Amino acid sequence: MTATAYHHGDLRAALVAVAMELARPAGAEAIVLREVTRRAGVTPRAAYRHFADRDDLVRAVAQRALAQLAAAIEHRMAATREPDGRAMLQAVGESYIAFALDEPGLFDVAFFAMDDMLNTTAPESTSCGTGLSPYQLLEASLETLVAEGRLSAGDVGDAVITCWSGVHGFATLTARGPLRELPRELVDQQSTRLVAALVDAVERRRSRIR
Repeated sequence: MTATAYHHGDLRAALVAVAMELARPAGAEAIVLREVTRRAGVTPRAAYRHFADRDDLVRAVAQRALAQLAAAIEHRMAATREPDGRAMLQAVGESYIAFALDEPGLFDVAFFAMDDMLNTTAPESTSCGTGLSPYQLLEASLETLVAEGRLSAGDVGDAVITCWSGVHGFATLTARGPLRELPRELVDQQSTRLVAALVDAVERRRSRIR
């Protein structure tokens, strides 16, 4: 990256790209504004024309990472022979875990650096395909199960938490926790079984008359 990018109006994109590369091996802590601007070939002051502060830049990186995850989910969905709600939900869960293992630094930025839900539905967090974020793809999968009669509409909210909590916990344990030394082949097998169990649990849910 050089200062030339700024003169072409691409400085914001250039800074995000540099920050992504810094975060990829080391996570959010590696995003240091002075180092980002140095690598981009501009002064730190120039960055403030595009980002209010470091947190603003980190948010942009988090959104870009989520967009990559959304694209990975869609790719896995497209490879499914029977794209029903169950297969869609399986693709969301397996892609989430795979992303945490393949891109632990970006996973850290996307899910640990931000303390709110703003990124989950931000336009910048969506893929170029469906235009949905990972969170919205999870919701869409559950809504498909509702349309297929496999899940009650009133249970969607709880199902979101069940699925997200389950895959996030396993992803964290294997990507940055005590299970991180397990062979990847074994982790992938366990991931498939875990997500299938979560889908089974979701399909067994039924709203109860109160």
